[in-house]
Amino acid sequence: MTIPTPDTTPYNLASWQLSPGRTALVVIDMQNDFLHADGWYRQSGIDISHMQQSIEPVRALVAAAREQDVPVIWTQHGFRDGTDAGVFATLRDFMKQGGLRKGTWGYELIGEMDVQADDWLVEKSRLSGFFATNLDLILRGLDADTVLICGVLTNQCVKATAVDANFRDYKPIVVAEATGTTLPHLHDPALEMIAVGIGETRSLEDTLKDIKGLSNRINEG
Repeated sequence: MTIPTPDTTPYNLASWQLSPGRTALVVIDMQNDFLHADGWYRQSGIDISHMQQSIEPVRALVAAAREQDVPVIWTQHGFRDGTDAGVFATLRDFMKQGGLRKGTWGYELIGEMDVQADDWLVEKSRLSGFFATNLDLILRGLDADTVLICGVLTNQCVKATAVDANFRDYKPIVVAEATGTTLPHLHDPALEMIAVGIGETRSLEDTLKDIKGLSNRINEG
Protein backbone atom coordinates (compact mmCIF):
# COMPACT_ATOMS: atom_id res chain seq x y z
CA MET A 1 0.00 0.00 0.00
CA THR A 2 1.29 3.44 -0.91
CA ILE A 3 1.01 5.93 1.92
CA PRO A 4 0.28 9.48 0.62
CA THR A 5 2.98 12.01 1.29
CA PRO A 6 2.17 15.51 2.59
CA ASP A 7 2.55 16.81 -0.99
CA THR A 8 -0.06 14.44 -2.41
CA THR A 9 -3.21 16.19 -3.62
CA PRO A 10 -6.22 14.42 -2.07
CA TYR A 11 -8.58 15.23 -4.95
CA ASN A 12 -8.61 15.93 -8.69
CA LEU A 13 -9.83 19.25 -10.04
CA ALA A 14 -12.73 18.58 -12.39
CA SER A 15 -12.54 19.72 -16.00
CA TRP A 16 -15.51 18.48 -17.97
CA GLN A 17 -16.56 19.00 -21.56
CA LEU A 18 -20.13 20.04 -22.17
CA SER A 19 -21.95 17.20 -23.89
CA PRO A 20 -24.25 18.03 -26.84
CA GLY A 21 -27.80 17.13 -25.91
CA ARG A 22 -26.78 16.19 -22.36
CA THR A 23 -26.16 19.59 -20.78
CA ALA A 24 -28.71 21.63 -18.81
CA LEU A 25 -28.58 25.06 -17.18
CA VAL A 26 -30.02 25.36 -13.67
CA VAL A 27 -30.61 28.95 -12.50
CA ILE A 28 -30.97 29.18 -8.73
CA ASP A 29 -33.43 31.56 -7.04
CA MET A 30 -33.10 34.77 -9.07
CA GLN A 31 -36.09 36.21 -7.21
CA ASN A 32 -37.27 39.70 -6.33
CA ASP A 33 -36.93 39.21 -2.58
CA PHE A 34 -33.26 38.33 -2.99
CA LEU A 35 -32.23 40.69 -5.76
CA HIS A 36 -34.58 43.64 -6.22
CA ALA A 37 -34.06 46.92 -4.37
CA ASP A 38 -37.68 46.70 -3.20
CA GLY A 39 -37.34 43.04 -2.21
CA TRP A 40 -37.49 41.68 1.31
CA TYR A 41 -33.74 41.26 1.75
CA ARG A 42 -32.84 44.82 0.76
CA GLN A 43 -35.78 46.32 2.63
CA SER A 44 -34.61 44.41 5.70
CA GLY A 45 -31.25 46.19 5.52
CA ILE A 46 -29.25 43.36 3.97
CA ASP A 47 -26.57 44.24 1.43
CA ILE A 48 -27.59 42.63 -1.86
CA SER A 49 -24.98 44.31 -4.07
CA HIS A 50 -22.85 41.19 -4.50
CA MET A 51 -25.89 39.16 -5.49
CA GLN A 52 -26.96 41.84 -7.96
CA GLN A 53 -23.61 41.53 -9.74
CA SER A 54 -24.70 38.06 -10.85
CA ILE A 55 -27.71 39.33 -12.83
CA GLU A 56 -25.97 40.21 -16.10
CA PRO A 57 -23.74 37.10 -16.12
CA VAL A 58 -26.84 34.94 -15.56
CA ARG A 59 -28.62 36.71 -18.41
CA ALA A 60 -25.62 36.03 -20.66
CA LEU A 61 -25.65 32.34 -19.73
CA VAL A 62 -29.37 32.00 -20.40
CA ALA A 63 -29.04 33.73 -23.77
CA ALA A 64 -26.14 31.47 -24.77
CA ALA A 65 -28.02 28.38 -23.64
CA ARG A 66 -31.03 29.32 -25.76
CA GLU A 67 -28.86 29.77 -28.86
CA GLN A 68 -27.66 26.17 -28.54
CA ASP A 69 -30.95 24.63 -27.34
CA VAL A 70 -29.58 23.91 -23.87
CA PRO A 71 -32.60 23.42 -21.55
CA VAL A 72 -33.05 26.15 -18.93
CA ILE A 73 -34.40 25.23 -15.49
CA TRP A 74 -35.31 27.92 -12.94
CA THR A 75 -35.66 27.31 -9.21
CA GLN A 76 -37.70 29.45 -6.83
CA HIS A 77 -37.17 29.29 -3.09
CA GLY A 78 -40.08 29.92 -0.75
CA PHE A 79 -42.88 28.69 1.42
CA ARG A 80 -46.47 29.41 2.38
CA ASP A 81 -45.68 30.56 5.92
CA GLY A 82 -43.41 29.65 8.82
CA THR A 83 -44.95 26.20 9.24
CA ASP A 84 -43.34 24.82 6.09
CA ALA A 85 -40.13 26.87 6.13
CA GLY A 86 -38.19 24.59 8.46
CA VAL A 87 -34.87 25.52 10.01
CA PHE A 88 -34.23 27.98 7.17
CA ALA A 89 -36.65 30.48 8.69
CA THR A 90 -35.72 29.89 12.32
CA LEU A 91 -32.16 30.98 11.49
CA ARG A 92 -33.35 34.20 9.81
CA ASP A 93 -35.29 36.41 12.18
CA PHE A 94 -35.88 39.03 9.50
CA MET A 95 -38.06 36.56 7.58
CA LYS A 96 -40.54 35.80 10.37
CA GLN A 97 -42.99 38.43 9.11
CA GLY A 98 -42.48 37.95 5.39
CA GLY A 99 -40.14 37.31 2.49
CA LEU A 100 -40.06 34.50 -0.07
CA ARG A 101 -43.76 33.80 0.45
CA LYS A 102 -45.42 31.92 -2.37
CA GLY A 103 -47.96 33.95 -4.29
CA THR A 104 -46.21 37.26 -3.60
CA TRP A 105 -44.26 39.56 -5.90
CA GLY A 106 -41.11 38.86 -3.90
CA TYR A 107 -41.32 35.16 -4.69
CA GLU A 108 -41.35 35.80 -8.44
CA LEU A 109 -38.23 35.81 -10.61
CA ILE A 110 -36.85 39.28 -11.28
CA GLY A 111 -37.97 40.97 -14.48
CA GLU A 112 -34.50 40.90 -16.01
CA MET A 113 -34.70 37.15 -16.37
CA ASP A 114 -35.81 35.91 -19.79
CA VAL A 115 -38.16 33.16 -18.67
CA GLN A 116 -39.89 31.41 -21.55
CA ALA A 117 -42.93 29.15 -21.71
CA ASP A 118 -40.96 26.00 -22.48
CA ASP A 119 -38.51 26.48 -19.60
CA TRP A 120 -38.77 24.31 -16.52
CA LEU A 121 -39.73 25.80 -13.13
CA VAL A 122 -38.85 24.05 -9.88
CA GLU A 123 -40.29 25.18 -6.54
CA LYS A 124 -38.18 24.40 -3.51
CA SER A 125 -38.36 25.12 0.21
CA ARG A 126 -34.89 23.97 1.28
CA LEU A 127 -31.41 25.02 0.16
CA SER A 128 -30.85 22.26 -2.37
CA GLY A 129 -32.71 22.41 -5.65
CA PHE A 130 -33.01 18.62 -5.46
CA PHE A 131 -34.52 18.19 -2.00
CA ALA A 132 -38.24 17.22 -2.21
CA THR A 133 -38.52 18.60 -5.76
CA ASN A 134 -38.80 17.13 -9.26
CA LEU A 135 -35.44 18.52 -10.44
CA ASP A 136 -33.85 15.07 -10.63
CA LEU A 137 -36.77 13.75 -12.70
CA ILE A 138 -36.54 16.73 -15.06
CA LEU A 139 -32.80 16.24 -15.60
CA ARG A 140 -33.20 12.51 -16.17
CA GLY A 141 -36.05 13.14 -18.59
CA LEU A 142 -33.77 15.52 -20.49
CA ASP A 143 -31.00 12.87 -20.42
CA ALA A 144 -28.67 15.44 -18.87
CA ASP A 145 -25.39 14.35 -17.35
CA THR A 146 -23.76 17.77 -16.97
CA VAL A 147 -25.44 20.58 -15.02
CA LEU A 148 -24.37 24.20 -15.32
CA ILE A 149 -25.33 26.01 -12.10
CA CYS A 150 -25.65 29.73 -11.47
CA GLY A 151 -27.67 32.08 -9.25
CA VAL A 152 -27.82 32.88 -5.54
CA LEU A 153 -26.57 32.40 -2.88
CA THR A 154 -23.10 31.01 -3.61
CA ASN A 155 -22.46 29.57 -0.16
CA GLN A 156 -26.00 28.31 0.39
CA CYS A 157 -28.44 27.23 -2.33
CA VAL A 158 -25.85 27.14 -5.13
CA LYS A 159 -23.41 25.06 -3.10
CA ALA A 160 -26.14 22.77 -1.74
CA THR A 161 -27.50 22.13 -5.23
CA ALA A 162 -24.01 21.38 -6.58
CA VAL A 163 -23.40 18.91 -3.74
CA ASP A 164 -26.70 17.14 -4.33
CA ALA A 165 -26.02 17.02 -8.09
CA ASN A 166 -22.75 15.26 -7.28
CA PHE A 167 -24.58 12.82 -4.98
CA ARG A 168 -26.81 11.90 -7.92
CA ASP A 169 -23.84 11.37 -10.24
CA TYR A 170 -24.37 14.47 -12.35
CA LYS A 171 -21.35 16.58 -13.24
CA PRO A 172 -22.01 20.00 -11.65
CA ILE A 173 -20.28 23.07 -13.07
CA VAL A 174 -20.71 26.31 -11.11
CA VAL A 175 -20.12 29.50 -13.08
CA ALA A 176 -18.21 31.78 -10.73
CA GLU A 177 -19.23 35.27 -11.88
CA ALA A 178 -22.85 34.19 -12.29
CA THR A 179 -23.29 33.57 -8.57
CA GLY A 180 -23.51 35.94 -5.60
CA THR A 181 -24.12 36.06 -1.89
CA THR A 182 -25.07 38.32 1.03
CA LEU A 183 -21.66 37.60 2.58
CA PRO A 184 -19.07 38.29 -0.15
CA HIS A 185 -16.19 37.05 2.00
CA LEU A 186 -17.73 33.56 1.74
CA HIS A 187 -18.07 33.61 -2.06
CA ASP A 188 -14.56 32.43 -2.97
CA PRO A 189 -14.33 29.89 -0.11
CA ALA A 190 -17.67 28.41 -1.21
CA LEU A 191 -16.41 28.06 -4.78
CA GLU A 192 -13.21 26.45 -3.48
CA MET A 193 -15.22 23.98 -1.42
CA ILE A 194 -17.19 23.04 -4.54
CA ALA A 195 -13.96 22.58 -6.47
CA VAL A 196 -12.56 20.25 -3.79
CA GLY A 197 -14.07 16.98 -4.94
CA ILE A 198 -17.64 18.17 -5.61
CA GLY A 199 -17.67 19.72 -9.07
CA GLU A 200 -16.05 22.19 -11.39
CA THR A 201 -15.94 25.94 -10.97
CA ARG A 202 -15.58 27.72 -14.28
CA SER A 203 -15.31 31.32 -15.45
CA LEU A 204 -18.16 32.97 -17.31
CA GLU A 205 -15.95 33.60 -20.34
CA ASP A 206 -14.92 29.95 -20.64
CA THR A 207 -18.46 28.73 -20.06
CA LEU A 208 -19.93 30.97 -22.77
CA LYS A 209 -17.21 29.78 -25.15
CA ASP A 210 -17.94 26.14 -24.34
CA ILE A 211 -21.70 26.57 -24.76
CA LYS A 212 -21.14 28.16 -28.16
CA GLY A 213 -18.94 25.21 -29.11
CA LEU A 214 -21.71 22.73 -28.46
CA SER A 215 -23.18 23.27 -31.94
CA ASN A 216 -19.79 22.55 -33.52
CA ARG A 217 -19.50 19.26 -31.67
CA ILE A 218 -23.04 18.33 -32.71
CA ASN A 219 -22.15 18.95 -36.36
CA GLU A 220 -18.96 16.94 -36.01
CA GLY A 221 -20.91 14.01 -34.53
